[in-house]
Amino acid sequence: MAPLPIHPMPHQRPIVVCGLGSLGQACLLRLLDFESALICLDLNAPAWTHPELAVALAGQVLQGDMRRPEALRRVGVVEARSVLLLSSESTVNFEAALQVRLLNPSAEIVVRSSSQDASFGALLEQRLPGIAVVDPLLLTAGAVAQSLRSGDQAALFEVDGHRFEVFDAIDPAEIAAASAYDRNYRLLRLPRETGWGASPRGHMVVSPLGFRRSLTSIPTQLPAGESAAAEGRIRRGRFRAQRLMRPWQRAWEWLRQRTPLQSIVPALLLLLLAGGIGVFSLQGGWRQGLFVTLALLKGEYVDPVNVLLAESPKQTLADVDGRLIAGTLLYSLIGTLLTSGLVAVILERLLSARFGITRPRPLKRGSAQILLLHGGAMAAQVGAALKRARLQVVRVEASGNGGSATREGVVVERLENAETLLRHCRVEAIGLLSTDLLANLHGALSLQQRWPKARLVILSHAVEAAERLGELLGGVTVLSTMDLACDALVATAFGERVEGIARIQGSNLLLVRYQIKTGDSLWGRSIARLESGYGVTVITRGQPGTAGAKALPAPETVLAEGDQLVILADLSGLRRIELGRLDSPGWRLQLEAHLPAEALFEVKQCLGRYFGQPPGAMAHLLDGGTHLSDPLDEDFARLVQSKLTRLGVRCSLQPIASMD
Repeated sequence: MAPLPIHPMPHQRPIVVCGLGSLGQACLLRLLDFESALICLDLNAPAWTHPELAVALAGQVLQGDMRRPEALRRVGVVEARSVLLLSSESTVNFEAALQVRLLNPSAEIVVRSSSQDASFGALLEQRLPGIAVVDPLLLTAGAVAQSLRSGDQAALFEVDGHRFEVFDAIDPAEIAAASAYDRNYRLLRLPRETGWGASPRGHMVVSPLGFRRSLTSIPTQLPAGESAAAEGRIRRGRFRAQRLMRPWQRAWEWLRQRTPLQSIVPALLLLLLAGGIGVFSLQGGWRQGLFVTLALLKGEYVDPVNVLLAESPKQTLADVDGRLIAGTLLYSLIGTLLTSGLVAVILERLLSARFGITRPRPLKRGSAQILLLHGGAMAAQVGAALKRARLQVVRVEASGNGGSATREGVVVERLENAETLLRHCRVEAIGLLSTDLLANLHGALSLQQRWPKARLVILSHAVEAAERLGELLGGVTVLSTMDLACDALVATAFGERVEGIARIQGSNLLLVRYQIKTGDSLWGRSIARLESGYGVTVITRGQPGTAGAKALPAPETVLAEGDQLVILADLSGLRRIELGRLDSPGWRLQLEAHLPAEALFEVKQCLGRYFGQPPGAMAHLLDGGTHLSDPLDEDFARLVQSKLTRLGVRCSLQPIASMD
């Protein structure tokens, strides 16, 4: 493949990349498509892993220490629009960030960090605006958690307090609702050059989490011949019956999850209690039998036996029935064992609380679990994401806390402890998240023999080898942390904040927050125009002075200055927004209205809302003649057509290409 030369836009300031290791070169490959001037700085001459970079950046790579002001001046940091500091040493990147901010107060600075410096990075972001501290490993936690989850959801994420799911819609009704901009469905859109939407099963749809499940529990229509009042009574009766049955269902669920030993021991104790009361109450009544039985099961012997012998004062010990002596001894021995066990449990709890030593708590029998091995801070993030999705997680970390439950799951120190915990559970997925690829591979192949039905996810730092390695191993998902992080780093370089990554059908989709400013490529455009023109999906929209954000905003909404927008897009869509490359709409509505005067007002209101103009400006389309509307995108045009048809306006959809 021939290398592509850089053709920077004449009005754009350069982007400076410092640190040309594997991560820096992967970011440069993506930055080439943004048609920006690139200047690079590294301490030593880079060893290019991609020949096209050596050709495209010929004469634009300088050597020097990024912490030195003179080296930063030589690469043009003073005039740069963005500076990426991508050294593998976090301290070097932080020192360089301070120097860059002194030389250029307005540049966007992207600092590569590690989890050990997360607190310092957060403080630096608060103090110095325009600096984004990014940990590549933590940034990929969402994509790793998604690959470990089961179900038909392609992605699951949370934005502005709303939780969303992305799924492959097969039901034609769902696809039609998403195409018509239903408030609870939205088609996932990507630029045409990505080849998205070729799935034979259906279309990817974004929806608020739980909406699909709630629809399945609501009948679409009332039964034939049944009134709404009768239906309400039936529903209330079903609700009361379910509420009465709930305690019994919980009790049965609790019993079902017990081990055989846990079920046998209580049954034996009840049998001993009932048998003792029956035998020892033959002479003195049931109260005496209960007293003697409880005393024997407590571990005592002399006092309860004296109570039994007190019924016959003249009876000597030699006259006592041997069966009575054997029975009372057996009961006393069992009681001693029970008392000793109870004391041992109490001492263990007290000592554990005193010295901070705990034993792993048993997990529910037959429960579905996800096992995470190593990974440190990223594994904690993955575990927290899985717990928010109500999934059970067991983590193996060298610094584990003995099996106590945390918000990231149950943490143990060794794999043997995890295997003991999981011996009666169903392991659905295993994630091997250390930075050592060979250790991850070895662990994956070993654990596959232990749990052959579990999904395996391992991390790899190679950009190109991840997909091929997964295909080679078969049944193993290999994620490249560098591949996931590079897209986010490049997007951050253009001043946008990446809040998450979702990997869907082999594509890295970014959740990016935009602050709308007057004159930028998003200002003054409707949601429908933005989605169809740029190939992105709008998730939420927030307005200045308004608490919260609107999920899946209406397609006719026009963006104004100060609005905050969160979109789901790949790097191609972000590049389109950065370069202002908007696809032109390809359809027009042909209108013909013959309506009474009182009906025209509502039609004007409808047209004004969908075309973003005052209702009075649409009067010329309703004079009874045949008119063509302004260009519209296909899905939005069909939505407007259906609204106008219901209002009595004759309208049809005409492609612009056929008119030319």
